Amino acid sequence: MGVGIMLLVLGTAAACWGALFVFNLRGAADKAAERRNAVRAVAAARTMDLGLTEPSRVGPWFFRLLGGITLPGGLFLGFVGLVFTLG
Repeated sequence: MGVGIMLLVLGTAAACWGALFVFNLRGAADKAAERRNAVRAVAAARTMDLGLTEPSRVGPWFFRLLGGITLPGGLFLGFVGLVFTLG
């Protein structure tokens, strides 16, 4: 029962996180892409690697893709947790 509840909670959290990115709620995918570029700029300044100063080719589409994979996976995990909890 404890494992089922844990799977249910983790599945729900993963589904919410996936929905946040796949539907770009509150600009989550855009903010993640901007954050990635900012981290690359800081790493470039620390290591003096000028190749890192260029913006990443990974844009918001990458984070939407990850959300699209995570959303159904989280729903499946939550369903399995629900079955374990009730069964």
